[in-house]
Amino acid sequence: MRNFLARACSRAVRWLELKSAPSIPGVLGGGQWSGTQFVDAYKRNRAPTPNEQLAELKNTAFTCASINAAVCAAYPPRLYVSTSKNEPEPKCLTRSLDRRSSEQLRSLPFLSARHKAARLQEVLDHPLLNLLRKVNPAHNSFDLWELTTFYQEILGSAYWKLDIGGLGVPEAIWILPAQNVTPKREPSSRRLVDYYEYRSGMNSERFRPEDIIHFRYPDPRDPYTAGLAPLRACWEQAALVSDYLAFKKATWENHAVPGVVISPDEIMGEEERDRLEAQWNAKFRRGGAGRALVSESGLKVSVLASSVGDLATLAEYGKTKEDIANAFHVPLSFLTSETNLANLQAAEHQHMGKAIFPRLQRRDQKLNEQLLPYYDPSGRLFVASEDPVPYNQEIAWRQQEVDLKFGIMTINEVRQDRGLAPVPWGDTPWLPVAWAPSDFPDRGSLAPGTGRAKVDEEGQ
Repeated sequence: MRNFLARACSRAVRWLELKSAPSIPGVLGGGQWSGTQFVDAYKRNRAPTPNEQLAELKNTAFTCASINAAVCAAYPPRLYVSTSKNEPEPKCLTRSLDRRSSEQLRSLPFLSARHKAARLQEVLDHPLLNLLRKVNPAHNSFDLWELTTFYQEILGSAYWKLDIGGLGVPEAIWILPAQNVTPKREPSSRRLVDYYEYRSGMNSERFRPEDIIHFRYPDPRDPYTAGLAPLRACWEQAALVSDYLAFKKATWENHAVPGVVISPDEIMGEEERDRLEAQWNAKFRRGGAGRALVSESGLKVSVLASSVGDLATLAEYGKTKEDIANAFHVPLSFLTSETNLANLQAAEHQHMGKAIFPRLQRRDQKLNEQLLPYYDPSGRLFVASEDPVPYNQEIAWRQQEVDLKFGIMTINEVRQDRGLAPVPWGDTPWLPVAWAPSDFPDRGSLAPGTGRAKVDEEGQ
């Protein structure tokens, strides 16, 4: 009952805040971008629409966007609870964290000092976890995270529609097609967003801001409502690739260049010309290449060689591909076969650290701000994703090895970090004799270099 009242009070506070706040200066109420809408130096092209951006979701742009979306979906956020000294133990099912995971969580920049100073545990069973596992009748957890990142990569924004149940918590999450959603503000309103308009064809629907979670990438042109997608940043390059491939395909399918030109020495009539053309095609088409032809009269045959790939644009294709990959923060080594294992490993480290990790941080902070308050008004719960950078994991393993070697950690402490049961002989650090103190008693009874007792002739 107390939890129900706490959630009801929290919803009322959020409702009042949405009615009165945020109050923003009038100069921030309109569009923030006052520059040109052209996208190239010649000012010939207008800004692309969301549907036009979706139309360019192919070739290198699709590859880069799908890589980022799939990798982010492979690192779903985990739910944690912090317990301070005077707070009661959590009532949900939890498990203790090993030292490495605890240190990783406390190093997160968005974690508050309250969480960093408290005892952290991972939550294993909670209504929020059930919601994220079974998002709605059409999507599962992986679909949710992948589509969320996918829309941000292509359009800069992703929108969740929350279905709030009778207990005041979400019962389902629906991914809205971002190309159909627009944040709207009423005239003379001092709020950032008054409602979200969803338009499909002639149909239009309004959603309250409290029912929408808006994920977006930063856009310096409008830092409050819009999102700048990587595809929008490399729009000219993506359109250039599409135009080149369309031209190449059309040239291949529609070119009117014959293979040979037959020129008779004398003028012939239309019937004779059609007879010679039919005879030529019947003899040499469909696997007849290489046969001999004995002409009835003097003929001059000119062989034409055409190439649809020998274009100046082809030389720029590699550079355009690199520009698109740079916009999505995807290493070029992922998109070419001319690489080796060392370059791929270095590229993976770079991709995880420079592209995936910031995206996960942005996603987790948005969930902590707008989704977690539905379940925990006290602020003890928070979500965080696993560190995706392989280099950081390798450092942790090396540090553990050094700590074990020099007696900083015991074998049982290492086994506890790995989730293994302790052993009777693992509570004391194992050190070589060379690392024993100079006043160590009876050093002669120890086997040199091992730290273990000598074994006599009888095996004792």
